[in-house]
Amino acid sequence: MVKMKFKDFEFPDNPLFIETAMAQSVRENLMLSGDFIVSCNAEKATVIKADGCFWGEKAADASLKLKVLMKNREAGWLFLPDGSCFNAFMASLEIKEDAKKNCVSYNISFIEKCTAKRSKYNFYFTYAQDDENMFDIAHRCDKSIEDLMKLNDFSNPFSVKNGDKVVLQ
Repeated sequence: MVKMKFKDFEFPDNPLFIETAMAQSVRENLMLSGDFIVSCNAEKATVIKADGCFWGEKAADASLKLKVLMKNREAGWLFLPDGSCFNAFMASLEIKEDAKKNCVSYNISFIEKCTAKRSKYNFYFTYAQDDENMFDIAHRCDKSIEDLMKLNDFSNPFSVKNGDKVVLQ
């Protein structure tokens, strides 16, 4: 499975819960005919929230790295386990240490960095998801199966496994 990553920090284990909230500003205009015209004014920044735990001896080190990233105050790339990515700021971080259970729990939130003009980011790759084969990936990424098979080193379209990196271009 693909691990969640923010900047250079890869989460040792994926968060237990990840919530992604996307919204857009929509406006309704009443026409003389009594009908409405609905239009999208703008996309709002995506908000990503995650809850999880770090376990064992490396838990304190992982939480310290998150604290350092929080103080950094710069946007960076956030990669989610589902393969989506956002250029985002770490907006909040709550850390709770439990010495009895030898774990550190965290609540973290990110807010997408928005600019006046949004552009699409293309990393030229994706990660295979659960129960996907190359036909599914080709359909999801709007690519031809022939091109994907040429670009990647899979023996057949069904040999791809969950978490495998698939080159798109």
